[in-house]
Amino acid sequence: MNELARVAHDPEEPIYMVVPKQRGQVLFRVKDVEVVSQLIEGTFPDYHQIIPRSYKSRTLVSTAALLKACKQAEIFAREGSNVARLDIKQSNGEMQPSEVEISATSEETGKNETIVEATVDGGGVLIAFNVKFLREALEVIKTPNVALEMTAPNAPGVVKPVGDDNFLHVIMPMHLG
Repeated sequence: MNELARVAHDPEEPIYMVVPKQRGQVLFRVKDVEVVSQLIEGTFPDYHQIIPRSYKSRTLVSTAALLKACKQAEIFAREGSNVARLDIKQSNGEMQPSEVEISATSEETGKNETIVEATVDGGGVLIAFNVKFLREALEVIKTPNVALEMTAPNAPGVVKPVGDDNFLHVIMPMHLG
């Protein structure tokens, strides 16, 4: 699909799709370019089983601010398997807002830490994600705020646009070393 997106620059240009019988392939045609892909046979796994049904910590944060912090962390995280830590801290009082600290470390370039104000419900958590996957999810979210829902540092996290129930992104955590 990435290759198809790369060649289909014009959103007005039609994309034609053909599924030849008994060949196990799909063919996409855009202008004078054809992209052929092999179809996978078998039963698709039930994805509902991996979506957490509840959460212990829910964090509401600005989509733009979190995306900017992830892009900064990604520069440092490239050398270390793209691991970025999210330290979600609930406020200790009314005068101090809750926050998410996004950090990544590189032996060559040093350490990056960015703090983003947030609203935290259910307590703080320290979790690590592949920052590239988190950034990619945030780039397609069009709402001003995003919710991060987690149950534990070693369980899948959920990224949801606040106010839009048509999108949900499950992201597996990375090991905190």
